[in-house]
Amino acid sequence: MSGSETYTEGRTEVLYDPNEIVRRVVERCYTVKYTMNGCIDVNGPSMFVIPNHPITKAYVDMKNRGVRIRWISEITRDNLAYCKELMKIAEIRHLDGVKGNFGVVDGSEYAASATGIESAPPPQLIISTVKSFVEQQQYFFDMLWNKAIPAEQKIREIEEGIEPEVIETVRDPVEIQKIGQDIVESAKKEILIIFSTARAFYRQDKAGIVNLLNQTAAQNPSIKIRILTPINDLIKEEEEEEEEGTIQKILGGKTQQGQEKNVDIRHIEPSMQTRVTILLIDRRYSLIVELKDDSKDNSNEAIGLATYSNSKPTVLSYASIFESLWMQTELYQQIKEANEHLKIHDKMQKEFINIAAHELRGPIQPILGLTEVLRNKTTDKEQQELQDAVYRSARKLKQLTEDVLDVTRIESQTLQLHKERFNLSEMILNVISDSKNQVKEEYKDTIKLELVSNEDIFIDADRSRLNQVISNLLDNAIKFTDKQGAIVTTVEKKKKDGGYNVIVSVRDTGVGISQEILPRLFTKFATKSETGGTGLGLFISKSIVEAHGGRIWAEKNSDGRGSTFTFSLPLSNEQQQQEQQSSSPLLLQDLTT
Repeated sequence: MSGSETYTEGRTEVLYDPNEIVRRVVERCYTVKYTMNGCIDVNGPSMFVIPNHPITKAYVDMKNRGVRIRWISEITRDNLAYCKELMKIAEIRHLDGVKGNFGVVDGSEYAASATGIESAPPPQLIISTVKSFVEQQQYFFDMLWNKAIPAEQKIREIEEGIEPEVIETVRDPVEIQKIGQDIVESAKKEILIIFSTARAFYRQDKAGIVNLLNQTAAQNPSIKIRILTPINDLIKEEEEEEEEGTIQKILGGKTQQGQEKNVDIRHIEPSMQTRVTILLIDRRYSLIVELKDDSKDNSNEAIGLATYSNSKPTVLSYASIFESLWMQTELYQQIKEANEHLKIHDKMQKEFINIAAHELRGPIQPILGLTEVLRNKTTDKEQQELQDAVYRSARKLKQLTEDVLDVTRIESQTLQLHKERFNLSEMILNVISDSKNQVKEEYKDTIKLELVSNEDIFIDADRSRLNQVISNLLDNAIKFTDKQGAIVTTVEKKKKDGGYNVIVSVRDTGVGISQEILPRLFTKFATKSETGGTGLGLFISKSIVEAHGGRIWAEKNSDGRGSTFTFSLPLSNEQQQQEQQSSSPLLLQDLTT
């Protein structure tokens, strides 16, 4: 020992004599109670496994006494045999690039040497019991221990030639860019990229990555490059103008061998965007870069943390995400094209139906008019019956034509309302009177059609359209009601949430609503084949009611006989005010449906 210094909180000394170093180390090993922790360089493991050496024997004794011995070292092919021997008496973990040697005993004493010599003690040794210094080194050891990997894993990698798995978090933007460039340059087979935004794509152009991709594709025809990037106006303009833009830098030109470059770029829709840029090389390396601020023009200011990895499960997981998005873009494009074809087909179909319906209107009206004239002039009963059949068929054809035209207007959003003030109760009475003519001759004396209304109710609405709605509801009720049935229409004003609505209900005692039809009752063509009809009436009625700001619904009657169709219409603001001023509490009911 050539020198030492004493402090109030502990003692620090430096040993230079190899024999003294061995003696002190061995002596201390036999007094360790709990833990021996330390870091050693690539030469360190050889010192603790020298056959019959005092230090080796001391370490075996510690293990036998239950002392926990932990060493961190850089495990290489050269020191592999020593590390395997040391693993018999200590826990070993690997860490790349370990320099120097130090150890902490029982958390109370620290020892260190600058260099290690293979199979020999160090040329000098620092020993200290200064509490703050020992605690500092123990913390440093714990931090390195948590970062290090088990020796078994590193040994397997060396013996089987496996590339060490790495998952690193990188914070320095410059380092992130460098890693990206390095792994792109290392590509042999495939480069996959998902850009977080269109601006991220252009920032990487400024950073030189796009040029690097272009060079890589030109130099190596076997490399397949696939890129997914969101769209913005600049990308659209470049594609439309087909100028030498950012994308054309990659797509344009050929390889150095004169072949077409194996590059494919697809666009991600906004719903498929991510908040990270993903770079995958040969399905061996991944670089995942977070987007911090997309408003920045400089990549270093725009990106956040990055994760670099060569872990196979991690890289393949991101590759799976890429392939899923790639397939989705393909499916989206197919769906988009199919949708365009459907739109064209739908437009042609609607135009055809509209033209056909208008053309049918022309000949139907003369048929009705002339048949009516013939009916009035004919006295022969048999001929009158034939004329009646023609007249009924012509009326059905006319109604079908009007329904088709209405559906066309509804779907093209050109259905117009011509509102006027009229007495709704009076109009319903007139519709009921006309509907009685639709009842089969043998049922006219037994089916009851009536209106239950306590007052005249004036509304501002399209008279002809509401007439059409009520006629549809009554016609359906008549169609499904037997000869002993009753069809009751009610109209009343009800109050809800401080406002007034007109409620019209048509209740019948017919066969009721089919369970099969109920879920799609107010959609187009909702009808059962055995009942006939086009199934357009209720669809049109719903559209007319909703165009007035109301709603329509249907339900089976609670007694199991028949069904009730109901629609509500809100009163105008002027009518609301009048009702507030003049209404009687006896006439106001809470709307519960």
